[in-house]
Amino acid sequence: MSDTPSLPGALQRILEAERPPRPWQDGAQLPWAEPGFSRRMLDVHLDPSTHMATRSPEVVRAHVDWLLGQLGRRSGTEGPWRVLDVGCGPGLYGHELAARGHGGCGFDVAPEPLRWAREHAAANRLDVTFLEADLTALPDDFAARSGAPFDAVTFWFGEFHSFRPAQAAAFLPRLVSLLRPGGLFVLEYQPWDLFVQEDAATWSTMDTSPFSGRPHLWLEEFAWDEATRSEIHVHWILDAATGELARYAQCHQAWEDDDLLAALAVAGLGDIEQHPPVTGVDEQFEFPVLVGRRE
Repeated sequence: MSDTPSLPGALQRILEAERPPRPWQDGAQLPWAEPGFSRRMLDVHLDPSTHMATRSPEVVRAHVDWLLGQLGRRSGTEGPWRVLDVGCGPGLYGHELAARGHGGCGFDVAPEPLRWAREHAAANRLDVTFLEADLTALPDDFAARSGAPFDAVTFWFGEFHSFRPAQAAAFLPRLVSLLRPGGLFVLEYQPWDLFVQEDAATWSTMDTSPFSGRPHLWLEEFAWDEATRSEIHVHWILDAATGELARYAQCHQAWEDDDLLAALAVAGLGDIEQHPPVTGVDEQFEFPVLVGRRE
């Protein structure tokens, strides 16, 4: 590896990078729509031994049990229900709901998970559709294409925090508008005190990861920015064979509880309830849930 001509340049690039990195300025989102990254992430989604992407099948089932219980308790009926899943990945929540007789739709920007979701639904004759759509730029005909209105809109896994407050202020009312009157908005969110508000760095040697299918060195940097109340997670991926270097970054916005509740109210939700994590399987990968009703 020391003989690879590009290695010194790669190391120099890492050494000269601005520190601490700045959230939302030095990167914001992982390349979910990039085909190679999307294919590798599908493997993580479908790995039942990890909760890093879509949860394990037993946790998904527990979440669906809980969701159906919320719908029944707050409506006084048993359905069937129609559910819109935001950032659906390979559609495991939608598949589980459809297998129980509940229809709906999921949407995402990642092509490979969407392909797998559609193929699985078709092969198993499940009444659920999957659309490629960007939450920050939903098309004008999205309501018609998705089959709105819905009995519930779900936003799992804390992915809400991948967007800045101004973006959330724009898409939250749009999502609420896809609910029937009285429909439920279900938001799994990361509480303020779970954000690590300090800088850190780690490294690992990997045979494969979502960032590369080849052996590589994975350097990670974490930085907190108090001014924006957000964190940035930088991934440096150094190929073991070629010395080629790639850099990725993802940001997460922290919210105080009162600010988040206020944003949901402004979006048109009332009667908001706070619930603990559904299963408590892992504090790092499962979070509390807010449930509001469209007014």
